[in-house]
Amino acid sequence: MEEFRLKNNIKVIFDQTNGIGVVSMKVFTPVAAVSETKENAGISVLAANLMVKSTKNRSSEILARDADNIGADLSASVDYDAQHINISFLSEYFDKAAEILSDAVKNPAFNDDEIIAEKKNIIAGLNARKDSIFNTAIDNFTLDFYKNTPYALTVLGSEESLNAVTRIQLEAWHKYSFNSSNILISVSGNIDKKTLKNSLEKYFGDIESGDKFKDSDFGVDNKESKTVNVKGKFNQAYIMKGFPAPNLKSKDAAVLKVAGAVLGGRMTSRLFTELREKLGLAYEVSAIYPSRTHESYFIIYIGLDKKNIDLTLRKIDEILKDICSNEVDEQELKDTKTYIKGLYIMDRQTVGRKSFYYGWRETVGQGYGYDNKYLEDIEKVSSKDILDTLNKIFKQNSLTIIVRPDEK
Repeated sequence: MEEFRLKNNIKVIFDQTNGIGVVSMKVFTPVAAVSETKENAGISVLAANLMVKSTKNRSSEILARDADNIGADLSASVDYDAQHINISFLSEYFDKAAEILSDAVKNPAFNDDEIIAEKKNIIAGLNARKDSIFNTAIDNFTLDFYKNTPYALTVLGSEESLNAVTRIQLEAWHKYSFNSSNILISVSGNIDKKTLKNSLEKYFGDIESGDKFKDSDFGVDNKESKTVNVKGKFNQAYIMKGFPAPNLKSKDAAVLKVAGAVLGGRMTSRLFTELREKLGLAYEVSAIYPSRTHESYFIIYIGLDKKNIDLTLRKIDEILKDICSNEVDEQELKDTKTYIKGLYIMDRQTVGRKSFYYGWRETVGQGYGYDNKYLEDIEKVSSKDILDTLNKIFKQNSLTIIVRPDEK
């Protein structure tokens, strides 16, 4: 890994690879859903999607054709704590790809017709979430758990907030998001540093500085444990039981990643073995601990028949009580770490995933170097660490969402 800065102080991180001549280049910014309000929720997704549709220099047809002509894939991705505009291509076309990406980043057209069409597309995506029982459960969970904070809604926002966004607001949001004070360029692939630096300086070196990203200040305030019943349109039921958990910079973050895998990450995990294999209560069961720059959550979730809801809730409590009372044995811990390591390595086999993880780690404040240190932290996790950390997590107030089928 190398890093350098352009003349306008934009930071570039570069992972030079050998072998196949493919390059992935991503322009990151921390201005994402975490910066939004209830009134403009979804503006990051709307702006990013429009940025890769057309520019002031290229219509949608010309932008698509220019990318196709070099076999490039131009796309955008938005999450809670970061977003990026991406282009993947053959290394021989690096200069042209850099020019196309810079045009999308610097000169979005925000065409009125495209704004209307893209709003409809995102709203359709919001409505489609209602057809998924998992999304129905997690959307209700986050809305109640995070209440009136930027994490409460999905990154898609709401139909009301999207319809309220104007072209002027999009232009202002873009100016804030993608100025040189906020953006980071992450590149991975088979390209020499001189070519890389010359092209990036030529196409990105003139981006002006602007307002620097200011993080929001919020957390969760769950004063009591509670259960919320949600009427669903599904034949099955769904349970999500969650607890407040620390952010990604916490010393307990790696411990919770291991604990999540012990409880629900694989086919031999405790939740899967007890609730599905032995008792036949679940058709889907796992545990998740998302990486967030602000307070996160640790969730156990399970899809099941509605007649098994009460029994399953009792069994979940028994499993959590057991893991808080007895240390994970060494073989189970070793196997879990091997599982995590395997997923980690497999997920970084392409230049696209490498440039993503390095850029994302840097953008959220962990530093790109942490991606290579992550497995070291996983390896250091002990059975006692898991016992102590889960006793802190599971003794807090919980929020349980139960999606129940419509009564006939």
